[in-house]
Order: sequence, then structure tokens, then C-alpha cells
Amino acid sequence: MKSSWDHTRQLSSYHFDPAKKDRFEDVITLLGQLPVTWKDDLDAIIENSKPATWETRGYKGEGVPPPREDLIAEEYDIQRVGADPKMIITNLNWKIPDSLKVISEQFGLEDCMERIHVQWPGQVWNLHLDKLQKWSPDDPSRVLRVFIALTDWQPGQFWEYGNYHWNQWCAGEVTTFDWANIPHCTANAGHHPRATFQLTGVRTEKTEEFLQQLRQQLQQ
Repeated sequence: MKSSWDHTRQLSSYHFDPAKKDRFEDVITLLGQLPVTWKDDLDAIIENSKPATWETRGYKGEGVPPPREDLIAEEYDIQRVGADPKMIITNLNWKIPDSLKVISEQFGLEDCMERIHVQWPGQVWNLHLDKLQKWSPDDPSRVLRVFIALTDWQPGQFWEYGNYHWNQWCAGEVTTFDWANIPHCTANAGHHPRATFQLTGVRTEKTEEFLQQLRQQLQQ
């Protein structure tokens, strides 16, 4: 049986040494801090999110199923360690309020997928490597995935990038990472839902200009 994990791991430049300690800056890039303009929309964002599995996560947009071969390989990775391949990994909300649409437009990503993750207590997105080259097969380096924290960190919530456990983020923090090489996962073992706005698309000149603005604000 083909394994998605084994295949993507072979393509990655990550060290995969569990004894090595990674630092934040080794595996995550802090792009900036945005003002929290979505507070009035947050309750609806969370309440209207729907459970998602690997099969229903939206391969490249809402309702887009993954290729059958990919799904079989992804579910195999879950099943072979004794977990349920149909487990709920997170909740998703594809209805983007105007307060977040404005932010998405500022990034200027081409062919942009906008997706809100609402991970409820008990939900786990298992360890994997992203396969985002489908956005730009000829030049995957142009593909950017951005995360914007919509809620402050609460105890029991974490992201793991490589060997680094990330917590204590603040709403409005904007991050990215080397999606092709850094293994990652996330879980919520706490008491509150965690909401994140995710953007995936192809960089444009407008993207680079906005990223530069964010960097400059960080330095002030």
C-alpha cells in the first residue's frame, strides 16, 4: 500500500531527527501582526463551521475531493498507526465574512483558496507534509500558504512544526512556513475552539508588496 507520508518525506529536506531541537525561526516565519477586525464575526465563524475529514477537507477549494490515489495513501497513513481514517481532523468554514475578505485581498494571491479552520477540543490533524505544488506545478516556490490566528492561544492547543511545539500565539499573528519540507500537525487538547484563517495561492507583485509592509511594521 502506498503511503503519502513516506512519499513526501523522501522529497523533503527536513532532518527528521527526533533528538534535534528546532527553534521557532527554524520552522516558522512570523510575517506580521494584523489588527483584530473580525471580533464581531467570530461567534458565527465558529458556530457555522462543519466537521471535516481528510476526504472532505477541500483539496483545492470547497467540496473539491482529493484524487482517489492521494486519498487512499493519506488514509493509509492514519489507518496503519491504528487510528480511524475517517476521523474528524478539524471543522471548516468556507463562508468568509467581509472583515476577512478585506485581509485576503490585501495579500493579492492568485488562485487564492480561503479557508477557516476551527479546531474543536479533541480534534487532531495528523502529522503530514503539504502537497501544494498543484497551485503552480511549473514553479512550486511561488506557492504561499499563510495562517492568520483569529483567536488567542488557550492551554491545550498546539501546532507542531518539525520538532518545535508552537503555542501562546495572539489573535492577528500572521505566519507561514516551508510547506514542501516541514512536517507539521495540530491538535486541540484544551477547552476552547481554535480558529485560524488560512490562505493558499500563488504569489504576485501585490503579495510581495504587502509582505514587505508587514515586515516593516514588525520592525517598528
